Amino acid sequence: MAYEKYEPVIGLEVHVQLQTNAKIFSPDATAFGAAPNTQVDPISLGHPGTLPVLNETVVTYALRLGVATHCSIADRSAFARKHYFYPDLPKGYQISQYDTPICYDGYVEIFPGEDADAPPSSPDSRRIGLTRIHMEEDAGKSIHDPSGGTTQLDYNRCGVPLLEMVTEPDLRSPREAYLFLQRLRQLVRYLGISDGNMEEGSLRCDANVSVRPRGREAFGTRTELKNMNSMRHVEQALDYEIARQIAAEERGASITQQTLLWDADAGTTRPMRSKEEAHDYRYLPDPDLVEVEVEDAMVEEVREGLPELPRARRQRFVEEVGLPEYDAGVLTEERAVADYFEEALRHLYKRTKGGDTDAQAKAVSNFIMTEVMRVLNERDLAVDELAVGPERLAQLVFLRLEDKVSSNGAQEVFEAMLAEPDKSAGRIADERDLIQVTDRGAIAPVVKGVLDDNPNKVTTYLEGKDGLFGFFIGQVMQRFDGSPDPELVRSLLQEKLDARRDPANVDE
Repeated sequence: MAYEKYEPVIGLEVHVQLQTNAKIFSPDATAFGAAPNTQVDPISLGHPGTLPVLNETVVTYALRLGVATHCSIADRSAFARKHYFYPDLPKGYQISQYDTPICYDGYVEIFPGEDADAPPSSPDSRRIGLTRIHMEEDAGKSIHDPSGGTTQLDYNRCGVPLLEMVTEPDLRSPREAYLFLQRLRQLVRYLGISDGNMEEGSLRCDANVSVRPRGREAFGTRTELKNMNSMRHVEQALDYEIARQIAAEERGASITQQTLLWDADAGTTRPMRSKEEAHDYRYLPDPDLVEVEVEDAMVEEVREGLPELPRARRQRFVEEVGLPEYDAGVLTEERAVADYFEEALRHLYKRTKGGDTDAQAKAVSNFIMTEVMRVLNERDLAVDELAVGPERLAQLVFLRLEDKVSSNGAQEVFEAMLAEPDKSAGRIADERDLIQVTDRGAIAPVVKGVLDDNPNKVTTYLEGKDGLFGFFIGQVMQRFDGSPDPELVRSLLQEKLDARRDPANVDE
């Protein structure tokens, strides 16, 4: 959408559900998909006399995200009770952080210039400011049945640990919001703190949006968008709401500050409630929880333990490994795939013991981006679930680099490796008679026989019908007992046919 007269102003509130084996204040399980109300305990349900105890892993994960997003880390941060009534909140309040978040004043970098849908004028990168990252517990889930007019409550999610990230109002288009969420999802997966799956609720986003005439500094009246369970829905909902607000501005109508629900099926928003301010929640310090104290040594330990992050890894794959920019971008999108690539390349280097390392890296990259990713998508697998591990893939790439199997033969071997995980690539290629013959002395007689048996076609070819060259190649491949190197077959055929252009060489 082109905004000629008006500029959108967007800020996001993102909840990241953490991958821990316990809830934030109790030892109860947090597995996704469990039967309703089977992962609850007296603490998460707020029974009288229970005492919450902070899960230290949640603090560590908060620090990981804070350090990775260039945040300042608070020496002390406190928990508060956020009071509101809703049936899926059994305590009547949510334990969160209010005026002392654990992380603040950071940023996430996005790269609109690398996005195919971005306008040409987009800069290479933009920093989206982070107001805060704070820890809190999740509420339960209300399951509405419109046909029966009933609501069921599942309290499994009560107490599941969350990090809430609040951005500055720095985003200027729905596409930028999409790219921000894409970057954040990649980041939390690299950090190992969340799977970032929006469809399962591991990443949830609310968006605050307003519009203003271009050139004006003051913000317009904002609305909040909820109920968006994919990055595409966030982008679509923002597109719709921005268009609605611009149309209202053009008519001279006022915009009401309110919370809106996104209806993905209808492609529209509908009002949920007027927007609360912080004082409406009656935040009070939680009397059962002490302050969280973070020492400098703990922050440094977290900093030193961070993995190589996606942008740095991508740059290294280009500058040191020798991959093209596109390959590096694809392979570093998921940390597990990047790990798989590097491990396969390490095993390949052991086999080649030198040579053109750029070509070797490209060969591994090609196989991962085509065959490996195809199988992962078709079978809905994670790369660490693939039957062909990095070492076995390196065996196959080595066979291909050494021209011991053809391109088609390598694909056949790969499929067999998926079904026969105990066999090496070389053994499978040998059993299926896919090892290429590269002996000129063995291939040349077969080439000569094909040409001798098809004199009319040879004459027609020599008269200019170049398409017959493929016929000769096919005949040689059919007659040969084994798998001749197709490039060598092509070379020998060309030599023999060129020789026959001179009648004196008819017996060549």
